[in-house]
Amino acid sequence: MLKREWKPWYPKHRGAVEPDRTILEMAVARELLATWAVIKDKALVDRHLAAVEKRYGAGAEQRVRQHMRKIAKDECHV
Repeated sequence: MLKREWKPWYPKHRGAVEPDRTILEMAVARELLATWAVIKDKALVDRHLAAVEKRYGAGAEQRVRQHMRKIAKDECHV
């Protein structure tokens, strides 16, 4: 009997954005906001946001920027 090729199981998600992706994007937003607070280098943050767009797909940069605004408004006490 031949062994079948192993394939990982991923749960099916129906919706616009996967919940895990949202959590990861929020984590990136926190990281970039902390980087901005310490270094104040806009070019560095823009490069990281361009990489986020490649990693998480179209519209990720805008979503991360939105998370950054929300975190800065609600949670940051810098």
